[in-house]
Amino acid sequence: MKRTFKDFVQSDITAAFVNQDEFAEPVIINSEEMMIVRDADTVNPNKTSKQLATYDVLFHVASSYFEHIPQSEMLMEFEGEDYRIKSVSDNMGMLTIGLSRNEA
Repeated sequence: MKRTFKDFVQSDITAAFVNQDEFAEPVIINSEEMMIVRDADTVNPNKTSKQLATYDVLFHVASSYFEHIPQSEMLMEFEGEDYRIKSVSDNMGMLTIGLSRNEA
C-alpha cells in the first residue's frame, strides 16, 4: 500500500512534534498526561496588552489525545489550573489551543 502525504504528516506528529526528545514536554491536561509544544510567542502573562490574539497559554498538541476536539469557551484544566479555551485550530491532526485564565 502506498503511503500518502497525510500518512507522512501523521507519523511526523508522533516522531517529531510531540516527541519529548525533540520539541515536546509532558503536561497534565484534564487529568491526563499529554505531550505538548508550548508557543510563548503569543502569550502575555501580565495582560498588559489589549491584543486579541494574546493568551495566558498557547500550545500545540496531537488531536489523538482527545476523544472530541475541544471547543472554544469550554473549560480546560491545564497543569492544575482552570482555563477557558479561547481558540482551537486543527492542522492535519495537530491542534493549536489558546487558553485564558478562568476568572469566574
